[in-house]
Amino acid sequence: MNIFDEATHQILVKFLDKKVKDAEDEIAAKGILSEEHAIPLLLKTQFNHIVHLESELTELRKLMDLRFEQIDKRFEQINKRFEQIDKRFGGGITILGVGFTVLGFLIILFGFLK
Repeated sequence: MNIFDEATHQILVKFLDKKVKDAEDEIAAKGILSEEHAIPLLLKTQFNHIVHLESELTELRKLMDLRFEQIDKRFEQINKRFEQIDKRFGGGITILGVGFTVLGFLIILFGFLK
């Protein structure tokens, strides 16, 4: 979040917290919740839910980045193995190596998607 977003976020939280407190006071004093106080209460609930989802999404992105880095490393290892095999056979199996690379990619991808 940049400074403007953080400042806006804090203003919104402060406003909603005040309105939620007003709603709580109304419920305690009158035993009812007016529409005027219900709407900010619902907004605060949704706001909290969005913040929670954003946090989960951020963690998921980090996890996915890590998993893709691991997949990239595996492909590098596979490519090195094919290069070694290709050198052993004098460079004659380059097309076969490409086929195995694609096959290896699909196997890793399907294993990742389980």
